[in-house]
This record gives sequence, structure tokens and C-alpha cells, in this order.
Amino acid sequence: MAFENTGTVAARGGTVAECPPVLLIWFNRPDLAARVLDRVRLARPARLYIAVDGARSDGRHPQDAGLVRSCRDLAAKVDWPCEVRTRFSETNQGCGRGPSNAISWFFSQEGSGIILEDDCVPDVSFFPFCAELLARHAADEEVMHINGNNFAPENPKEIYGGYSYGFARYAQAWGWASWARAWKHFDYGVTGILEDGAEVFAVAGIDRFRQQAHRERVLSTLGEHHHDVWDYQWQYAVLKHRGLCISPAVNLISNLGFGDDATHTKDPSSLVAYASTGTMGFPLEHPPARAESPAINRVYAGKMLGDAARYRKKAFKRWLRGLFGVKKAAK
Repeated sequence: MAFENTGTVAARGGTVAECPPVLLIWFNRPDLAARVLDRVRLARPARLYIAVDGARSDGRHPQDAGLVRSCRDLAAKVDWPCEVRTRFSETNQGCGRGPSNAISWFFSQEGSGIILEDDCVPDVSFFPFCAELLARHAADEEVMHINGNNFAPENPKEIYGGYSYGFARYAQAWGWASWARAWKHFDYGVTGILEDGAEVFAVAGIDRFRQQAHRERVLSTLGEHHHDVWDYQWQYAVLKHRGLCISPAVNLISNLGFGDDATHTKDPSSLVAYASTGTMGFPLEHPPARAESPAINRVYAGKMLGDAARYRKKAFKRWLRGLFGVKKAAK
């Protein structure tokens, strides 16, 4: 695949702030991308990576070319001491290959860092939160992912025990951080997923009905829309390798990308849209043990996987069909 304008652009000189390298993944929403860049400007990373996918060429999106160009032009708006590296695709890679290729490019050059897509607006405390925990867990192979979004639960003190963060099994991709050592497990083609049993999806605090439904949802999504996603493959990699995901006790990311111009998050009335953010307090209060929290798992599963009762109902219907030998009608 060909890329243009790939290289290093130095911003104006000066003092470099302490912040992990940041990857920004953009496509055709320059207004949202500019809002995210404004937040990154407050953190002033010394190295900034900007990946912009190419315009679609099917003739149904004539506005893409201009919008993509506007996103590319934002790279010139970096006005703090920073090394900017760009990856501008000449062709459209899609919602799966585009982001995952950008993340692989990022981690081919950095040992760790922060990833933000164009609709994920962080609180400024997200950056030092990630900086401290990327360093603290740099050698902990079990820790694979740092979430920025915690879905703003109503009782964070109860769920997180008064600590600044906890550990869960679910990787949430609305603003996150990780290490190259973890991303090496990412496999876009999810080799072997059909042979893997339900134990891969076994998560503490989550009942077996929801675990089975999660597995079915992943298999269905990757089978039917494989070209359209990358985060399902990443979540699968984390679960398969029994990775832990750090979850902040304060919601640090708000997803502003809900609406008609979104690919997947089209419902602006969604309960997880436009969540309010808070500011993480420092110094961080570290939990005494690196252990999976069933309570945090349930928060993420409730928001990411949906209502548990629905899965129990589906399981009951399957049981009835099996009991009476009734086959499910084909669609």
C-alpha cells in the first residue's frame, strides 16, 4: 500500500513536556479531530503520530476528499515543541485495517503510548494517568491495556474501593494506552478463534450466559463484518492471553462521535454517548494487588455487552428448542 507525506515534521523548538507518545487516528471528521488535538496540545507530547485514512472511492462519498484533506492539514497546527510523524494513506483502508495498521505503525516505533481516535475527547488528566501507569507496569506482561473510559458508574468509590483505578478483563477502545509488548499479540485474522472454547471468554463476575453470548457476538461480527472492525480482534487477544486492563475510577474520555456521520455509533441518545468526564486526582492511589475485579468487569460488560436478562432469555429459548427438537428458522 502506498502512502504519501510520511515523515517527520519538527514544530517550533522549546521545552519538551513529559508525556507519552500519542497516536491520533483520523479520517473525515476534521471538526472532531481538531477538538481532540486541542486537548493533546495541553499535554504537549514530545512525539505525536497522526494517521489519516484515505477517501473512499466508490462515488457515494464525494465529500470525503475535502474532509480528509482538512484532517491532514491539522498536522500543521501542532504549535508546541514536538516531533510529528504522519501516515497519510492514498487509499481507503476501512474501519478495521485503517486503525489497526496505524496502531501497528505506531508500536513499530514506540515501546508504549496513547491512542486517540477523532471522536474520543480526553480530560487533560488522562495523559499523566497513562504516563504513570505505562511506566509502572512496563514489565508486567499480564497488564495489556489502560482504559480511559469507565462508563461513569454511579458508585465509583464502592466499585473501585477508593483507589484511583482497578483491573478488569475488558479492553475499552475509546481513548486508551498500551505497550508494543502487548500489541504484538494482535492478530487481525484472529487465527484459531473457531477452535478456541468458551473458556477464552470466561470473566470473573460475568455469568455463563453473557460469556457465551459475547463469544457468539464476536464470532458473528468477525465473520460478517471482518473488514469493518479491529477492536473485537484486540479484545479477543487480551482475553485469550488472560490480560488485565487498567480501568480509571474517574471517567477520563467522552465519545462525541455519535450521529449520522458515524460508522458504528449512530444513536446520539445512547446511554454511553457524550459521557461527562472528571479529573483524576494525583498522586494516584494504587490498589494493593494486581487482581481482576468482578465489580469492574460487570460495569464494562453491562455497557459493552448489553442487558444480562436478554442473554438469559436467549439461552432459555435455545434450551427449549433443543428440548423439543425445534430448529431456529433461517433468516
